[in-house]
Amino acid sequence: MRLFRFGLVAGLLVAAPVLAQTPSAAGAAPQGASITRTMTATATVESIDRTTRQIILRREDGSLETVVAGPQVRNLAQVHAGDTVVLEFGEALIAALANPADGAGPVGAGEAAARTAPGQRPGVAAAEGVRARVTINSVNRRTGAVTFTGPAGEQRTVRPQNPDMAAFARSLRAGQEVDIVYGRSVALRVEPMRR
Repeated sequence: MRLFRFGLVAGLLVAAPVLAQTPSAAGAAPQGASITRTMTATATVESIDRTTRQIILRREDGSLETVVAGPQVRNLAQVHAGDTVVLEFGEALIAALANPADGAGPVGAGEAAARTAPGQRPGVAAAEGVRARVTINSVNRRTGAVTFTGPAGEQRTVRPQNPDMAAFARSLRAGQEVDIVYGRSVALRVEPMRR
């Protein structure tokens, strides 16, 4: 599962132009920016009712939560009190000046999902991503807000909060094209109780 999740984020980084990962020369405008983040949450299995498929989990803060494992959850017999449920979330955003020689630019979307094989501990992973080229309409240099038009003609305004992304946004000019790659993934697995 972990390879699946990190494979998505790594694939996104490779899909973006190298400029998005290369710092610009002193005084030069940034050619791109990237943001990645991951979060992990864990809970301990307190009890499990295999007939009703209800699992009581103790969160990291000590609170209890009851969840019901649907019929799509395989291998429930492999889960025992004391096991740890791990939920991982990953997200990546890359923006880089487009190369006009590339033509219309990349546009695409995809998603994937996987779950563990019969007999293994329960686990599932899912990922989705999108690539698109947008055209910059305007840039408010004071606030950092950027208005752009996407490939389907929709117009959006964003104000980046990340310092690298904000510096990149402020360097843009109306009429420039930017390639954007965004992806996110989630993975859930059960780890045996440590003895």
